[in-house]
Formats: sequence, C-alpha cells, structure tokens
Amino acid sequence: MKKASGIVGIILFLLGVVLLFATGSYIIPAFSTPVDIAEEGMEAVGPNTAVETDFDMVFERFSRRDERDYHVIPVWSGEYGYFIPLSISSGNAGDYTKVIDETMDYAYGYTNDYGTETVHFQGVIKELDDTTASKMKDWFREKGLFTRESEMDEWMLPYILYQVNLTSVKQNTILFAWIAIVGLVFLCVGIFLPEEVKISLKLKETKINGITYRVEQFRVVNSLIMKGKKPEAQKMLTDKFNVDSGYAAFVVDNWNEYFY
Repeated sequence: MKKASGIVGIILFLLGVVLLFATGSYIIPAFSTPVDIAEEGMEAVGPNTAVETDFDMVFERFSRRDERDYHVIPVWSGEYGYFIPLSISSGNAGDYTKVIDETMDYAYGYTNDYGTETVHFQGVIKELDDTTASKMKDWFREKGLFTRESEMDEWMLPYILYQVNLTSVKQNTILFAWIAIVGLVFLCVGIFLPEEVKISLKLKETKINGITYRVEQFRVVNSLIMKGKKPEAQKMLTDKFNVDSGYAAFVVDNWNEYFY
C-alpha cells in the first residue's frame, strides 16, 4: 500500500510537471488580460503579450514552414501604420481565406475598399526572427512595395503575431497543475502516513467469529501483528474480545482477511 501510493504519486507529479513545462512560455499570457491591438495599437504590447483581436486586412501568404503559414498584416502604432508578419497554424488557414481574398482584391485595385470580412485572432506577440524577416522582405521586393532595405526597416516593426489558443492553454495549465498536486498528495501519503492509519482509511468495520466490530477497536492488535508479536495479539483477542484461543490463533495467522 505504502509503496504503491508513493509510485503513483511520483508518476502523477512528474507527468503534471512535464506537461506544465511543455506549455511553458504561453502560461503567463494565458492568464493575463489580452490586448486588442485594433483598439489600443501596437504601443500597448511587447514580447509575450497576449493579443485577442479581429483582423479585417490580411495579405497573402509569403512563407510556409513547420506547419505554419506566414502572412503580412498592417498595424498601427500611434498615428503611424506599419507591417508585421502573422503566423498561423496551417490547419486554420481556411478561416482566413475570405479576408485574404478581399484584401488582395483591394491591393490589386480590383475593388475600392478592402471588404467587410473579419477573422478572429488569439495569440501572443513574439520578437521577429531573422528568417521570417528575410522572407517578408523578399515578398515586399516581389510585390514592388519597397525596393530599398532602409524603406523596409522603416515600415516594419520587430514583432510577429503568433497564433496560439490561449483559452486551451489556460484550461490545460489548470488541469496539469491539479495532476501535479494530486501526485504530490499521493507521494506524501506514501511517505508520511503510518501504515495502520492508511489501512484504517479503507476499512470501517470487520467481522470476527460472526460478530461485527469497528476497525478502530483493533488498532492495537494490528500494531502488535505488524511488529511480529503474534502471541500478544492472540492473547488480546482472547482476553479483550472473548475470542476462543484456537480461533484467535487462526485470526492472527489470517489477519489480512479481517483487517485490510
């Protein structure tokens, strides 16, 4: 019992800790109030800030790698407009199709406005990595938006919007934390709770020779048996509980059937 409780505790505790570690960098954003950059602008955010907003302009994909799609979006910081990359899971690309189509029709001059479609975004702000920045600049050159490096740097912010389901992260973090806590409780029970107390938690009453007793009445008898003092335990059953001495010897020899 003691060993099993400790093993279960270690397994659950380590599982919870590993899962929490895997969630890692998104735990703090998941439990913070997200910023709506459409309302508050990019001046309200920084690396690892939670963001939840609706986009009405998303340009076509300029890169795909590691099962993620990368798009360009316009953002505001104060009175000035800039461009930053948006990274979404390739599996969610379909959610952005209508907005992208309307944005590109506007960009190519097929329409006079960028449309009415919006797409909801939830994720975090990350620092812009060199690979994404390079591929984004290649796209600028290809579309003829900018030609000089200095122009691109002027119109780009050093951030990337990274799509993450923060609601799921928050729920999973709570679940993983509880797994670790339960594991710690089992581990403590396995280490610190006395054997006779743990047994008593499983048993409320027992029968000896057809008579029902409360388990608490046999704690001293159980303690003697656990210490290997079977004759003393047998004598206590005979003297205190009026159990025939021969039957008392049988009970002591088969104690696990009466006290378990």
